[in-house]
Amino acid sequence: MEVGGLGGALSAGLAGIQKGEQQVTQAAQQVASANTTRPITPNEDVADALVDQKQGQRQVEASAKVVEAYSQTIGSLVDITV
Repeated sequence: MEVGGLGGALSAGLAGIQKGEQQVTQAAQQVASANTTRPITPNEDVADALVDQKQGQRQVEASAKVVEAYSQTIGSLVDITV
């Protein structure tokens, strides 16, 4: 049975999770670096890094919901066809 675009939804969800995780990691490294290894200069804004970190977290949460919806849809399709 051809599922169609559902595989694309799973791929998009997983890619979104990966992108969000990378954003969180990068932002966390910026915050840690600014606070531990060197003084904060006027050009650096830790607040921006913290906002980026929160955005990455939200990206992961939203993408996880896409994957969850995919999983529920596939489960429903299997129940219908069995």
